[in-house]
Amino acid sequence: MKENIKSVVVLTAICLVVAVLLAYTNSITAPIIAENQAAAANESLTIVMPDATGFEDLTPSLTLPETVTGVYKETSGLGFVMLVNATSDYSGGNPMTFTVAIDATGTISAVELTGYYDSKDFGPDYPQSYVGQNSTLADITLVAGCTYSSVAFKDSITSAFNVLIENNLVAEAQKSEEQLISEALPLALSGCVNATNIPIADPIEGFSDPITQAYKAKNNCGYIYVMNGGSYGSVIVGINAFGVGRVYSLDGSDITADCAGLIETAAAANPVIATANLEANTATVAACFEEGAVVTPVENLGGFEDVTAAFTVTVGEETQYAVITQPLGYGDEAMKMLTIFNANGEIVVYKTLTELILHGEYYSAHELTDEGAYRAQFVGLSESTYSDDMTLVAGATMTANAVASNFNSAFEAFNLIKEVVG
Repeated sequence: MKENIKSVVVLTAICLVVAVLLAYTNSITAPIIAENQAAAANESLTIVMPDATGFEDLTPSLTLPETVTGVYKETSGLGFVMLVNATSDYSGGNPMTFTVAIDATGTISAVELTGYYDSKDFGPDYPQSYVGQNSTLADITLVAGCTYSSVAFKDSITSAFNVLIENNLVAEAQKSEEQLISEALPLALSGCVNATNIPIADPIEGFSDPITQAYKAKNNCGYIYVMNGGSYGSVIVGINAFGVGRVYSLDGSDITADCAGLIETAAAANPVIATANLEANTATVAACFEEGAVVTPVENLGGFEDVTAAFTVTVGEETQYAVITQPLGYGDEAMKMLTIFNANGEIVVYKTLTELILHGEYYSAHELTDEGAYRAQFVGLSESTYSDDMTLVAGATMTANAVASNFNSAFEAFNLIKEVVG
C-alpha cells in the first residue's frame, strides 16, 4: 500500500515538473512563433504592396462577407490589402484564394492568385486584367469557357471593394451610363438571363425615339428596350412574350406604374411573340389530347420568366392548363418544354420538345440513362410537392437548371392563368 502511495506521489511530482517546464518553454517560444507568423503574414501582404512601411489589421473591427477574410491598412497611407476567396461550381469545395492591393484612390494596384482549385482554368492573365480597375470594374470581361470561375472571381473583387466603400475607407467610383444600362438589362426580362446574369438576346435594328436600344430574347420570352424616360433619363423596358411590360430605372427601381406610355410604345414596336408563334404552339398542345379538345390561347399573361405560350384546354367538362417554356440550357441554347396541369395544379404531362441533353452526340459526361423515367417522375406533382432537387442530373448541371427553370416558370404561369381565366 505504501509503495503505491509513493508511486502516485512520484508520478504527480514528475507531471508538475513537466508542466512547469512546458509552461516555461511556451513562454519563451510563443512570442517567437507569433512574431514569425506575423512576419509571414506581412510577407504575403508585401508581395502585392512591396513599398509598404507596415500594416494595421482592420479585420477584427469590420463585418466581412464570407468572400473577404482579411483587411489590412498600409500605415503610411498607400492603401489597403485584402485577402479574398471565391467559390464557383467548378471549385470542388475548395475556394480559389487571392490577395488584392487597392490604393488610396480606390484603384487595384496588384492581384496575386494564391490558390486555384477550379477544374477549368481561366489562366494567369485574367487576374492581372483587374490591375488599374476601380470599383466599377467597367472594362472587365468574362473568360469564355470559364464563365463560372471568372464570374466568381469578379463577384469576390466586388465584395472586397464594397467592404472598403461601406466603411468609408475609399470612395465609390461612378459608373458610366453605358455600364448602368448593361447592369440593369437583366431586371426587365429575367427569363432571358443566363446563370451568370447576362441577357442572351439579339440586337434589333430600325427602332425610333424614344427607343434607343432594342433586343429580342434568343429563347423567345420577350424583348428588352432601352428608352428615353424623360425625367428618369434612360430606362429599361421589358416586354414579355404576351406583350405585357414593366419598367426599371438605372438605379434598379421598378417604375412601371409611372410609365404606361413607354410600355405601350415598346409593346407596339415588334410583334407579340406568343401571337406570332400561335399556330405552331397550338398544334403542339393539341397533339397531347384526343380529337375534340378545345385549345384556347391565354392572352396578356403577366410574368417575365421563360414562358413563351399558355393555353386552356377544354376536354368535355374538364379544363386543363398548358404552359410552354423555353429555358436556357447548355451553351446558353434555348430548350423547349411543355407542362400540362389539371385544375388542381397537378402535372399531368411533362414533355421536352427539344433534346433534353443538348449536343448529346458528343456530350456524354452525364449520368442520365433513362430520359423517360426522368420525365415521368414529375407527373402528379404540384407546386407544394415539387422540389428543384428532383431535377438534378450528375454531370449535366445546365440541363438540370433548365428543367428547374421550366417548372418554376410553369407553376407561376399556372397561378397567373387561374387569376386571368378563373
